[in-house]
Amino acid sequence: MSQIIVWVLLVSELWPHPSWSHVYPYHITQKTPKSRRWWKGPQFNTGNNFGGWLFYVQHSRESIICGASYYSPLLMIVSANCIHPYRYDLEGTSVEPTFTEENIYGLIDTVYTPHEFQPQKLFMDIALIRLQMPIKGRTTEFIKLCSITFRPGMWVTVYAWGFDSMHVGAQNTNTKSGLVPVEDIKECRRRLANTDTRLSSSSICVTNPKDSRKCLYDGGAPLTYGIELCGVVSQGPLCSNAGHPGVFTDINKVAGFIENVENGVNTGALKRRILIRRCDNLWTICMKCCYDSGGL
Repeated sequence: MSQIIVWVLLVSELWPHPSWSHVYPYHITQKTPKSRRWWKGPQFNTGNNFGGWLFYVQHSRESIICGASYYSPLLMIVSANCIHPYRYDLEGTSVEPTFTEENIYGLIDTVYTPHEFQPQKLFMDIALIRLQMPIKGRTTEFIKLCSITFRPGMWVTVYAWGFDSMHVGAQNTNTKSGLVPVEDIKECRRRLANTDTRLSSSSICVTNPKDSRKCLYDGGAPLTYGIELCGVVSQGPLCSNAGHPGVFTDINKVAGFIENVENGVNTGALKRRILIRRCDNLWTICMKCCYDSGGL
């Protein structure tokens, strides 16, 4: 009987499980080449999820505040407008995975935004979260930056959790996705003419579903085409106005900033910023709660 049990366990261990092709042999380190961990598409996902690159930002005192895309060992891509209200209050705030229930997470060290970015404006609405350490886990992976040019009518995939539309439905950590068409930018401007949303040269638009319950539009959440990250949700109409287009930052227009930050982190040119500020009438050196607000 014991021999049978051993045989069954051995077969179970050696049998080619469907998940083997997308479980990596090692954890990510700071020296892990991106090319070894690039997301290869839904058919390679571990289980019923959207890939080991898709995360969300969990505030220490609130709920989910941003979607995030894992780009390199120490960097995640989010929306600057999404993270800006919290960037000086991120003590204990973490990035959490959407693809596993394992206890893996990352703590935020620094937030980088472009010099050109202005809060509540859409131009260069992009930010990079610098992690204290790479995300552990043998299913974590990175996503490539976009290599295609948007054209009206092309279909793209968007993701959401519902934290920007709690008046429509309850928020939860279950990721949803859907296909939406890209809109002509001139038509998008026309449709948003009577709103407070002003598109920029780094903006793209998609058509939201008319049913607000099917709207997929959370700050910082990604937009993908194929296996590449091509946009992140920017500030704009919420799901209560699902008849309005959804506004995203075009990764093609901000790729230079992303790559410059990555190069600066890898070479050591961009170090963790220590900010001296006045707190309770005392000058203090803030080690964990201060972030670069001026870009590069």
